[in-house]
Amino acid sequence: MKRAILLVLVLATCGYLAAAPAPRTRPNIVCILIDDMGWADGGCFGSKFYQTPQLDALAAAGMRFTQAYAAGAVCSPTRAALMTGKYPARLHLTDWIPGEGAPQNSRFKIPDWQQHLPLEETTLAEALKKLGYRTAHIGKWHLGGEECFPEHQGFDTNIGGSDKGQPASYFWPYGATNNAWRVPGLAERGGQSGEYLTDQLTDEAVRFIEANQDKPFYLNFCHYAVHEPLQGKPELIHQAADRPGADGQSNTVYAAMLRSVDESVGRIVKKLDALHLADRTLIVFTSDNGGAVHFGQPPATSNFPLRDGKGSAYEGGLRVPLLVKLPGVTRAGSVCDTPVITMDCFPTLLEVAGADKSASRTAVDGVSLVPLLRGEKTWPHPELFWHYPHYLNDGKVSPYSVARVGDWKLIHFYEAGREELYNLAADISEKNDLVAANSAKRKELGARLDAWLKKVGAQMPQPKSDLLKESSSK
Repeated sequence: MKRAILLVLVLATCGYLAAAPAPRTRPNIVCILIDDMGWADGGCFGSKFYQTPQLDALAAAGMRFTQAYAAGAVCSPTRAALMTGKYPARLHLTDWIPGEGAPQNSRFKIPDWQQHLPLEETTLAEALKKLGYRTAHIGKWHLGGEECFPEHQGFDTNIGGSDKGQPASYFWPYGATNNAWRVPGLAERGGQSGEYLTDQLTDEAVRFIEANQDKPFYLNFCHYAVHEPLQGKPELIHQAADRPGADGQSNTVYAAMLRSVDESVGRIVKKLDALHLADRTLIVFTSDNGGAVHFGQPPATSNFPLRDGKGSAYEGGLRVPLLVKLPGVTRAGSVCDTPVITMDCFPTLLEVAGADKSASRTAVDGVSLVPLLRGEKTWPHPELFWHYPHYLNDGKVSPYSVARVGDWKLIHFYEAGREELYNLAADISEKNDLVAANSAKRKELGARLDAWLKKVGAQMPQPKSDLLKESSSK
C-alpha cells in the first residue's frame, strides 16, 4: 500500500514538472530601421502603388501605429535618439552628420552642434549587454567617426556601420571601384557582380540570428535603403512598371528598393520561424524620418495626405511608419492612434527585456510603450517637440522648432520670423493655418515650446546681425 502511494506521488510530481513552464528567458529583440521610408510607403500604410506583402503580414500579426514620429526630420538625430532615449536637442545632435551649414545669404549662423554620439552616453546596446544580450549592429550608423563606431557603443558585432550616410552604389562592390567608399565588414568578405546591398546585409542579419539562437540577442538592423542613390534590382523595377501610380507615388526604382526591404523583413521573419524563435522575439519596424520627396524623377515618393517630406517641419517630414510585434502582448492586426516618438524605443525595449526600471533612467525623454502594446488607452506624451537649428537642401529648409500638444501643432520658423498653427485632428494635411484665428492657442503652445527649449538646453541659431554688432563693439 505504501509503495502504491509513493508511486502515485512520484507520478504526480513528474506530471507537475512536465506541465510546469520552462524557466523564462529574456526575449530576443530585432529592431529594423529604414532610411528615408515615408509614412505612406507600403500597402499596410495605405499605399496603392507599393507592394509590401511581408510588411503587410507583419502588420496583420502585430500592432500598427498611425501617429508615430521620428525624433528628427533627418537621419542622425533620430538614430542618436534611438540609441539614448533622449531628444536630439538635449544631445545637441540636431542635424545629419556633418550637415550642410548655412547658405551665404541666410539670416542666421547655425550653432556649434554635436557631430558624434558621445561615448559617455549610455546606449541601448550597452544597457542590453548588461542583461546578457548579444548585440549586433548591421547597416547604417552615421553617428560619428571611427572612435564612435558601433563596436565602441555596446555592439559585439558591427557590419556596415560607419560615418557614411549612404553607399556610392547599392550594387557590388558598392562604389569601391572608384574608391568612393567601402561598406565596413562587407568589402572584406568579397562578393560578385550584381549582388545587392540590401540582400547582402540581410544575409549578415540571418547569420547573426543563427549564430545566437541559443541566447538572447539584440539585432539593430539599419538598412541604407531606401536612401538615394535610387538603384533597384532590374526584375523588381520591371514588376513595378506594370502598375499605375497613385497619390503621387509612381517611381518604379524606389518601388523596387522598397520591395527589396520588404523581402528582407520576410527573410528575417522566416528565419525566426524556422529556428522556433518567433514566439519569443520582439520585432520593431520603423524609419528615421519622413519620405524624401525632393529627389528623383518622378519624385522618389509621396507622403500624401501629409504635407512635404524629409527635413520638413510638416507632418510629411516627421511622421514615420511603425510596426511592433510582441508575442503574447500585441493583438494581431491591432492599430494604435496615440502619438509616440523614437525615444520611446529605449525604455520599451528595456522593459520587454526584463530590466529593472533604473536601467532606463538615462532615457529621460522616452516613455515605455508596453501599456499601448497591451491595448491600454493611455497618452504617454502630453506634448512632443522638435528642434532643427540648421539649413537643408540649399536653404529650402531653414531653422525651426515645433511643439505638438494634443491635436494642436505650432511651428516656429526662425528665418522667416513667423509661426503657423494647425489642428491635426481636423487638418492632417496642414492646409489651414489657424495662427491668426486662435491667438490663445498660439500663445499657449509658444510658451510650452519656449519652456522646453530652455529645459533641454537647446542650441539656438544666432542672428548674423547680432554677430556683426558684437564684432563691431570689440
